[in-house]
Amino acid sequence: MNNADGKVVKIRNLPSNSRVWQIMAQFGKPIDDVTRNYLEEEGLGDGRTRAVGCMGWIWSQWLEGAPAIRIRETVETFVARGIEMQRYSSKFYERPVHDLYLLHCAIFASSDSQLNDVAEGVVDASGFKNYTPHNDGELYASAWCGMLKYWILGKREKAIEQSEVIWKAYRDTSYRAATKQLVQPWLKDDWKLFLKRQTEDFQKLWDRARKDKTVLSENDFEIEVDMRKMSSVQQLWCWGHSGLALLAHRNGIEVRTDSFWFPSPALSM
Repeated sequence: MNNADGKVVKIRNLPSNSRVWQIMAQFGKPIDDVTRNYLEEEGLGDGRTRAVGCMGWIWSQWLEGAPAIRIRETVETFVARGIEMQRYSSKFYERPVHDLYLLHCAIFASSDSQLNDVAEGVVDASGFKNYTPHNDGELYASAWCGMLKYWILGKREKAIEQSEVIWKAYRDTSYRAATKQLVQPWLKDDWKLFLKRQTEDFQKLWDRARKDKTVLSENDFEIEVDMRKMSSVQQLWCWGHSGLALLAHRNGIEVRTDSFWFPSPALSM
């Protein structure tokens, strides 16, 4: 595979990371009594971890060039379980981040109908039931959910309102969504600028990868990366960027890909 500079990209330790993410996601595991009790008493912390695993696994499958139908079948079953987990839990604890990750899993690989179902059920900046999000990371994640929720459901003005909350809210450093510079042209349907911002974002990601030694070696023709450095997928991968791009793609908009950060097989979902 080739990156934006035309270099062949080689990836070390991709299968091992893929297996770790698969284990985290707990694909195929039903909701048993223990899980149900946890959801009722503690909230969606475990669900959040599973959704992180699913996001990472999807990325690894794109990089491996796995068949789209196999990815979709696995993810749709996972997302259906995530929706069920939401219904079992009346707690707000970890719900905004869980909902944000689950929504991205659906953006990446679910049918349009299931994506709409997920969007209907996720929180927004107003909170959940009688709970108002605290500005300790809860509000940021809730507003991100709300922006995507209303964009997917065709309520653009409400999506913009939610986005305005995002940039005023405290962001938890345990995860990285997308930048305001990328979001704003996406919200305004300024696709020429969005493409430009994508290119800039990919370049920043490659620059960071060189600095933190994710890039193991590089010459004029080839670049080698270590997937083990990307284990914290919610912090280090551009899942937020990828979600925006795939939502645009679902609406017939041309978007940029990158052979490592946002590989072209993602567009075949």
